[in-house]
Amino acid sequence: MFKKEILPRINALWRDPLLIFLTGFMSLISVSFSVFDGSGKWQDRCARTWSRLAFWITRVKLTAHGLEHLEPGKGYVFVSNHISIFDIWSFLAYIPFQFRFVAKVSLFRIPFLGWHMKRAGYIPVDNRNPRKVLRSYEKAAEKIRKGVSIIIYPEGGRTDDGNIAEFKRGAFMLPSHAKAPIVPVTIIGSHLRLKRGSILIHPGPMEMIIHEAIQWETYRHWSREELTYKIREIIISAYRLEP
Repeated sequence: MFKKEILPRINALWRDPLLIFLTGFMSLISVSFSVFDGSGKWQDRCARTWSRLAFWITRVKLTAHGLEHLEPGKGYVFVSNHISIFDIWSFLAYIPFQFRFVAKVSLFRIPFLGWHMKRAGYIPVDNRNPRKVLRSYEKAAEKIRKGVSIIIYPEGGRTDDGNIAEFKRGAFMLPSHAKAPIVPVTIIGSHLRLKRGSILIHPGPMEMIIHEAIQWETYRHWSREELTYKIREIIISAYRLEP
């Protein structure tokens, strides 16, 4: 009982401030590097260092499967379920080439983190303005053509119980617009490490399953509804509530 209920609260007294400090420190370094590096490579390295240190501090162990399905230097659209900040850290720490996230525009207003995201070239999306969404996707498509991958979370929000929510069809405008291969990704167990609305981190295992890419030539004739359904089914097929 003590270990399950009290120990996470005690550990939060030092883990949470350390993670907050780490986020601010690495964001400032990233922003500083961006003055001299317009390619985003140094910002990418800062983000990866931040994520690997976050895993080390929290004692969360991620096992990644399917990296052999990826071709270095090729631009993909990764589509993943999203149930915790550990999902973001998982991509940054374990996928070994450049990518950018598509994120809500509100995240770019957060001090330190938002500064890093903007300078690193992450893609802000304001769902209240369809024209801005289209412009954001055009920028993302250009990055993909240059070999930089994009990550999207099509659920539109995280669930409290760890189950995968319905996918938003609008998220699939991006891969169709870019004519890019789609890589479904299943992340398992991150909601057990940090529950929605909580600050208590629970050390333990996680899994990331990278499925085979679906090429543009395969899905180009699918409707957006069909594409949304099939990608979600692939992700769900490998999903479990516990790793």
